[in-house]
Amino acid sequence: MNRLLLAFLLLLPAAFLAAQTERPYTPIQIPTRDGKMLAADLYANNLTTAKPVILIQTPYNKNFYRLSVAIPSQAGGASFPYDSANYNYVTVDWRGFYGSKDAAVTGYDRGLDGYDAVEWIATQPWCNGKVGTWGPSALGAIQFMTAKHHPPHLLCAVPLVKDFKTKYGDYYEGGVYRKEHSETLQALGFTPTALVLAHPTNDLTWMAAERASDEPDSFTVPMLLISGWFDHFPDDILRAFSDLRQRGAPNVRNAHRLMMGPWTHDGIDKATQGILTFPSNATNVAGPAALRFFDHYLRGIENGQTATPPVSYYQMGENKWHTAESWEAVAQTADTVRLYLHMDRTLRPDLPGGNDTVTPSSTFPYNPRDPSPTIGGGRLVLPTVEALKGPQDERPVESRGDALTFTTPVLGRDLEVTGAITLQAYVAADRTDTDLSLRLTDVYPDGRSVLLAQTIRRMRFRNGYRPADTSAIQPGQFYPVTIQLQNLATTFLKGHQLRVILSGSNFPRYDLNPNTGGPLYQPGDTLVAQISIGHHATTPSVLSIPGRMLTSSVESDLARGAEQGMEVFPNPASGTVVVGFTLQSPARGKLAIVDATGATHTLVADRVWEAGAHQYNISTAALPPGQWFVVLATDTERKVANVIVE
Repeated sequence: MNRLLLAFLLLLPAAFLAAQTERPYTPIQIPTRDGKMLAADLYANNLTTAKPVILIQTPYNKNFYRLSVAIPSQAGGASFPYDSANYNYVTVDWRGFYGSKDAAVTGYDRGLDGYDAVEWIATQPWCNGKVGTWGPSALGAIQFMTAKHHPPHLLCAVPLVKDFKTKYGDYYEGGVYRKEHSETLQALGFTPTALVLAHPTNDLTWMAAERASDEPDSFTVPMLLISGWFDHFPDDILRAFSDLRQRGAPNVRNAHRLMMGPWTHDGIDKATQGILTFPSNATNVAGPAALRFFDHYLRGIENGQTATPPVSYYQMGENKWHTAESWEAVAQTADTVRLYLHMDRTLRPDLPGGNDTVTPSSTFPYNPRDPSPTIGGGRLVLPTVEALKGPQDERPVESRGDALTFTTPVLGRDLEVTGAITLQAYVAADRTDTDLSLRLTDVYPDGRSVLLAQTIRRMRFRNGYRPADTSAIQPGQFYPVTIQLQNLATTFLKGHQLRVILSGSNFPRYDLNPNTGGPLYQPGDTLVAQISIGHHATTPSVLSIPGRMLTSSVESDLARGAEQGMEVFPNPASGTVVVGFTLQSPARGKLAIVDATGATHTLVADRVWEAGAHQYNISTAALPPGQWFVVLATDTERKVANVIVE
């Protein structure tokens, strides 16, 4: 028995294994064009009844599906779209893996095997000539490879947690080697790490690989893409879907669909993700969605599939599903909330100033011999490796002496985030190269600091990742660096706090920078670096958040859409602004200026207003530069206007 299969089975409880009686299957052999045979299993209630067939091509041993069609593999778990009354199923081992090991041919295009499997299946008496494909991760990759060759009887595909492109960013993030991820891929039989490490910049090799795989127009069947906000590469799935819709084959562009849930790579459709448990509306969603997709395209059922909005996404925190025409439309309609890093370790909308001129930056150490540990997030590890995944409590990271945290005050209103949060920081170090690691957390009222997203940036790659972009930094000099986190759909609830954690490492997720400025990924000595983050008026570091402050606490919550009915002029403002609004009926309430956290800065008026038009002149002289809100909250009406103070 293969050692990875044995290790995986050893992790399963005995009671679980005992309960997993084998489903009836028929071993089959699928011929390929070069005379090889692929080992496969057929699941069919009646071998003489022709049905649509769902094909699963796996490098992780088809025998898993004999135990249970819902068993997750290390490639990613998902509720299997199983409907034996209406479909037959074929699972096949990849060429060179497990039962198909003897068919190995170096460099062979496995997409051709997918083509051959689809077309052979279509001629069998238990198939009605209609074939669809399904599978997560590597099982998703081969669906793209198969569809690229246009097998005539392939009618649709459901790739989960996988993009169709191969690129530099798959193995390097922010210019830093994705150590844990890449080493696991090698252990599973995929890309050797030596090949990856031979190309640490986005050189011609990576560019050629990306060009060769960037062919969304080659996919001529409808696809349902499924992924999660805690997956390895959620941004790549979003981009892949956008490519399919904008640059894909014209005849199927409008048929593609995307589902983004609150899931990890191997936790599709599960309620528990890391230390969080989501409501039942986050479970048993992807499997039924896949079946509806198959029912429409393989069985011809008019089930509303084509009438549904192209994108469905789960808004964490709010814990609800939403739909949209595109993710870009969702992200672009968000406002930009800017929160500056301050010397007192707070995130606030006002520009640094005052006492920050005394302490213009904050400094922390990074020692490669004692790196900041990876706790949670989208991690790919072998079944035998103990590793915390998904949303985890980052307080052990924060309590170390090599991390800085910056936190908002307790939120007075919900902050809805839909998009990618960006840190624009001024960074200095006492070495010629180092790394800046960024983690984003949601701080709960009980003190848990729950990881939502993380990334890193190597200073020598601050200007880009091509060989010509790299350059050392001068010790002690501040450099502007942009670090972008992945896209998210999450709501920081009233009473919570938003926090960022800065450190020089995040290991073993990312490989360690030796801080020497020398050649990358070669044995050698290491140095301790002192890294400084600017929070001065001339070197401000700011977090840009694509989001909306949904509710405000000026004795009552501010409803979304309340921007109607209030005008501010001029805007941006540098002195006095004129605020105008009209009330439909007499009411008592407050007019105030609040910051992005919902806290009241200036109470302008607390009175009973008559019905009709009202106008106020408000001085902004006492307001630090940044984004502010003029809020009117009465017993019957709520109005708000955004004002930028220069």
